[in-house]
Amino acid sequence: MTIENQKTVIRIFLRKMLIAIITVVIIVAILATDWFKPELLGITQYQWIILVAAIYILLVGGSWLRGLNYFYFNDKGDKLIIRYYPIRPLGRKKRVVQIPKTALAKYEIIKTNLGLKKVLILHQHIKKNVAKYPPIGVTSLTRDELSRLERQLSLYVRS
Repeated sequence: MTIENQKTVIRIFLRKMLIAIITVVIIVAILATDWFKPELLGITQYQWIILVAAIYILLVGGSWLRGLNYFYFNDKGDKLIIRYYPIRPLGRKKRVVQIPKTALAKYEIIKTNLGLKKVLILHQHIKKNVAKYPPIGVTSLTRDELSRLERQLSLYVRS
């Protein structure tokens, strides 16, 4: 089974672009129109610009805190393959996790950052020990994709 959230990633990227364009248009409108030259609601023109920019930064910062990732899962063959990379302009390091199906010890899906971010933590049997992989952000997966992922991973968990 293959799980991929490419459509969700494209939707998130387009939403970010739209928010950026709207922010620029609002700032240009504030500078170009005379509505904001005298104080409007007791706020100067430049304070309005700072307010709009602060709202934009909060929206982008919220997205950053959620740790959204492109996510690809494939369990065909004898290995579980997970590819992921963050959806943000900086630090787009692509990562791959490959675990033999017979070596998956357990998995956990944990909420962090005040419940804004969901992460998948995989554990693998290595000789007589269990190794823990770094967390993989799965916040950008839909409920259906997340439940399918859990269902598939539960098939391969070995005590």
